[in-house]
Amino acid sequence: MLGHALYMKTIHGGKAKNDKIDSYKIASLLKGGNFPLAYTYPKEMRATRDLLRRRTGVVRHGASLKSHVVNTDSQYNLPAQLLNLKNISARESLRHHYDDVVVQRTTELDMVLLNFYAKELAKVEYFIEKQAKQHHGAYLYIIRSFPGIGQILGLTILYETGQINTFI
Repeated sequence: MLGHALYMKTIHGGKAKNDKIDSYKIASLLKGGNFPLAYTYPKEMRATRDLLRRRTGVVRHGASLKSHVVNTDSQYNLPAQLLNLKNISARESLRHHYDDVVVQRTTELDMVLLNFYAKELAKVEYFIEKQAKQHHGAYLYIIRSFPGIGQILGLTILYETGQINTFI
């Protein structure tokens, strides 16, 4: 049996810890039917789940870059612009919006990184999608049939829950 370490720690807590005390507490949990079982995630899906989690970190960094670009106006006491950074013409106008060449270069660096992230994330999302169809294509189809669940949320639900049978 594989016990969930965090739940076991929460259940028996206590300051004094040694093998004798721990084994007694584990035996008590088993005997009383309160032993918190851990779920062993399927080995073939772990790498894809980790890639999906890594994607989330990259998306968060992209959001940080976008907020830096948008907040540049307030940083230099300029009136706020209504920018849609997905629009190419808006990004081009942003390039010449600032008088200082250093600020222009800083903004350009953020925009270059955002463009790179967008291209690479599209490739990663396509790759994860292919993997998901191989692992559990039917489950993915069912998950996406719910209104409001798109590509990324569907993939996240699929890979974070693992085997759906564990919830039945």
